[in-house]
Amino acid sequence: MLALNINVPIGDTQINVECEIPPSVTALFGPSGCGKTTLLRAIAGLTPCSGSIRFKEEIWQDLDHLVPCHERRVGYVFQEDRLFPHLSVEENLRYGLKRADVQQVPIKLPLADVVEQFDLANLLGRKPKTLSGGESRRVNVARAILGQPQLLLLDEPLNGLDSQRKTEIIPYLANITRELDIPTIYVSHLNDEIAKLCDHMLVMGNNTLMQQGRTEDILPSLGLLSTKGDDLGEAGSVIQAAVTGFSEAYSMIDLAIGDQVMQVLGQQRPATERVRLFLAARDIAIATSKPTQLSIRNMLSVTITDIAPLTGKMRGLVAVHLTVNGSGERLCAHISKAACEALNLQLGAEVFALIKSARISTPA
Repeated sequence: MLALNINVPIGDTQINVECEIPPSVTALFGPSGCGKTTLLRAIAGLTPCSGSIRFKEEIWQDLDHLVPCHERRVGYVFQEDRLFPHLSVEENLRYGLKRADVQQVPIKLPLADVVEQFDLANLLGRKPKTLSGGESRRVNVARAILGQPQLLLLDEPLNGLDSQRKTEIIPYLANITRELDIPTIYVSHLNDEIAKLCDHMLVMGNNTLMQQGRTEDILPSLGLLSTKGDDLGEAGSVIQAAVTGFSEAYSMIDLAIGDQVMQVLGQQRPATERVRLFLAARDIAIATSKPTQLSIRNMLSVTITDIAPLTGKMRGLVAVHLTVNGSGERLCAHISKAACEALNLQLGAEVFALIKSARISTPA
């Protein structure tokens, strides 16, 4: 666990953060300019701050003690490419091992294993300038991991990549952070990426920590947090589903959520038997009776657990919180206040969630 109680100078003001971050994949989330990168650099020891930082049983900083950045065993992947252009991919990777050797750290993650995990065997002899954006990002992350870090800091590692490149690299990030059991802080302002990768969230805004908790608890509440002045992007829900089949003819993945079924477009059957789904709140409609003759294929029987009006830029909308019957999974739908009143929606009512689109990722 990483425990923070720090103040970090940023321009004419400062960032105030007090929290405990669990040993999992944690999203550091917030609008541009809120201090995400500055906080990450403070954790790594690259930016001065006051207060205390504790990682597991080690005190990295307090009133009379400071562990320098090179002794913190932190793997840091910056937003921009930091590969050495004059070295081959293999030589760049071995630089990570060299750092671990200098610090006399046992090599638990050898080169061959990391190369296999990131599918880099065919890239080892190439120079960085010949790599695609996705390939370069994979090498950057792999080099950080070969330094045998206790903590991995990823500062928008997919920044600047198009959707195809992101689709290429996200499975590697998902697998490596979980299978190698390295606590990770992942900076992003994209809810979709967070839903696919992160188990925990820290939400920043107004130079402070606004909220923290499990991803599935925080994402649905972003509409309410946005009313406090920061645009935090689209609210949504993360739910777990079991893969039950795949239709090559229709490029359709069959899923089960409890005893209910869904279908999601996909080019192939996922490699894992369980997946995460991200459902944007704006992509869920509500019906009080089961409709027919619709192009929307996914309808889930749900129960209303809460109705909360939104304000600020989202005035006129309400957040309707739902539980999927037979599974306990939770959804959030943003609908107009007028529609909510016209449908006479009430707490405890059983209704149908009409899901216009869902974004799938693996593993769950």
